[in-house]
Amino acid sequence: MSSKSRDNHSSEGLMVGVYKDTISPAAQSLGVILSFLPRSVRVLLSRWEKWLINGEETLKVTAAAIREKMSHLPAEKIVEPEPYVAIPAIQQLCYCQDNEELRELYANLLVSSMNADKKWNVHPAFVDIIKQLTPDEAKILKKLGNFKNNFLPLIDVRAYHDTKMEGGHQLIITNFTTVGFDVIEYKENICSYIDNLLRLKLIEIPPSYHLTDTSLYEPLENSPVLVSMIARYSYFPSFYYSHKLFVISNLGLQFKKICCEA
Repeated sequence: MSSKSRDNHSSEGLMVGVYKDTISPAAQSLGVILSFLPRSVRVLLSRWEKWLINGEETLKVTAAAIREKMSHLPAEKIVEPEPYVAIPAIQQLCYCQDNEELRELYANLLVSSMNADKKWNVHPAFVDIIKQLTPDEAKILKKLGNFKNNFLPLIDVRAYHDTKMEGGHQLIITNFTTVGFDVIEYKENICSYIDNLLRLKLIEIPPSYHLTDTSLYEPLENSPVLVSMIARYSYFPSFYYSHKLFVISNLGLQFKKICCEA
């Protein structure tokens, strides 16, 4: 057996071993809890039972994907992953059976942790970052550019109490963009997605900066999603759009290199 074959085989063994040692007992405990619930409640929680059955299968599918990704690595570049990265990543994989986007992030993270050229750029916080992402947010990250100076349009909307926009106003929409609209499922959640990426420090919103080409904001202002959001505040007589921008952060660039690119 070649060195690469042994490494691929051991990586799958590690994943299944972690499942049996740390995840399977928890799954069994969850199964006991479900058995005591009324049938009507168990129906609502049927996805939990599916997780109990398919948790190990999810790991096997991901292990196969990792083998495929690692097959392109020279054998001398394959190294043992750090346990503080690999073990929590494998544990979290069991919760991603229906989320291909998140499974892909974990798989890339594991492959990067076994790549001698990338290993020391793998931060243990990346496991927790993936854990706090929705599939849509993962898709948005992949759409962001790979350069720090790739500035993207962002707007806030303020509602004014008079048509001259001289009186009091209320901030009704913050951090709206159409970046990722061609791939995400829940477009109406875009503002909270941007807020979360900002909270995780994967993107930055420089204060008092905007794009000089104002035409880049027109698709945002005319977006049916934004129009629908503003319609909820139709009792206000006038609205004002504040132009801003956002950019991927240094941490975001590193996260993309490790988790979005195998």
